[in-house]
Amino acid sequence: MNIGLLISELEDKEVKKICIGACKAARDKEVSLVIIPGKYLIPDNSGSDNPFEYQYSALFDYADAGDIDVLLVDIERIASKTTILKKEAFLKKFKKAPILTLTEQEGFPSVITPQTQKDSFEQLGYEAVCDAIHYVNDHSLPDSPQAPQSFHYEEISHESALKIITKISELLFLRKFEEDDAYKFFSSMSLKDGINNSAIFLYEKKIRNTIKYPWEKPENIGVKTTVIDGKEKSVDEENAVLSTDKIISTFTKSGPKTLILGDLFVGEYQLGLMISEFDQRELVDYFLDNLTSIVTGISRLSYLEKELERTTEELYEVQEELARDDSVLDHIGDQDYLTGGLNRRGFFAKAYDLLKENFTPGKNAIVAYIHMESLKRINDMFGHEEGDRAVKRVSQILEEVFGDSIYGRIRGDEFAVIVVTDDEGRAESLRESMSEQNTKLLAEANRYINHLQYSICQFGYEENLSLREMLKETDESLQRIKGNM
Repeated sequence: MNIGLLISELEDKEVKKICIGACKAARDKEVSLVIIPGKYLIPDNSGSDNPFEYQYSALFDYADAGDIDVLLVDIERIASKTTILKKEAFLKKFKKAPILTLTEQEGFPSVITPQTQKDSFEQLGYEAVCDAIHYVNDHSLPDSPQAPQSFHYEEISHESALKIITKISELLFLRKFEEDDAYKFFSSMSLKDGINNSAIFLYEKKIRNTIKYPWEKPENIGVKTTVIDGKEKSVDEENAVLSTDKIISTFTKSGPKTLILGDLFVGEYQLGLMISEFDQRELVDYFLDNLTSIVTGISRLSYLEKELERTTEELYEVQEELARDDSVLDHIGDQDYLTGGLNRRGFFAKAYDLLKENFTPGKNAIVAYIHMESLKRINDMFGHEEGDRAVKRVSQILEEVFGDSIYGRIRGDEFAVIVVTDDEGRAESLRESMSEQNTKLLAEANRYINHLQYSICQFGYEENLSLREMLKETDESLQRIKGNM
């Protein structure tokens, strides 16, 4: 049986005691316990000193997974900063497993209150797990509370925990790793320190998550490294991706475990998830936060390295175009030398002006990315002159579909489009037009296929929404489309 325990933060002394009691009960009853420290629900008008504190609550979405049998929710602390209505809405969103709250909450069953004052919070954690087991098996709460337990806890010093964090940081950030070797090295170090179960998972693309526009947990997540029962699992193409509904059962199918989740995020973006065996180290203040920060730093560094490679490739493309172009002035100005339309500089200049003048409350911005998937192959097989003709043909298609919009060739094989409108259905009509034109383009195929991949996204007005963010989200949508084909 897999029991999820939703808590606020381990820096809360009472929460620590609840976890100690819950862990003892999980061991005694031989069930798996997953501690999910999503911190606090943040009001929409939060003036927190940490503007991204709300990101931690993304962890709670993993509680609504197909492999968790029952949820224990410390709702009073989790929702201490928000309204009763938001508290109720939070509890109602969990559909896949029954819920027991640790304190009385109207409309939801709660665990039995311990009858002892000694070790009351430890006893509450113990009672909660025992009640959860009974609730799953008999669909009801037990008639009487658990007998008082004795709790023994060996606390480790902050200095010992700090030494662990320092050692991991130095080894990871002062050594050079090829690609994702840092993740494997992290798991190896954890294993040497006695952590027999751990994993790092990252999404294919970082996912924007804001208070106004909350994220949606993706169906799948990439596996970077996994240690189960003291054995490092090799990651290959077959197991490099895992369903987000099966993360917990991946660990618990071999036997009961006590685990804790850690959230990986940067600013407004969710990056992934860390999972680890729960022991006394996690009860040291900020140990878990420091550990997840290290893993986040590793993933961020990996992402920046890939972006650097991509930028380098773009520079090479520009150099090639400059070498082939007879007029350098075309690149200095706004016009694309090949299509006669806007080049990258021209597109961005006009796009910024358009948004500044026309993107106002009640209006929508539609952004599109169009990728000529087959241009490189055409150039390689039939020469650059034929490739140029293919680019010109795509430009004609974009003129037909987006003639009243701002569009331009921003890379050798990529076009971008932006339009501001008050027509809610405009994006869908543009998608239909692009689909029709793409079909016609495929029908014209003679010696080669000139195929387009595209993404068209619509954005409602937000005061702080930038062109860069809209383009990035549209590009991420295009990459997902490519990955699904």
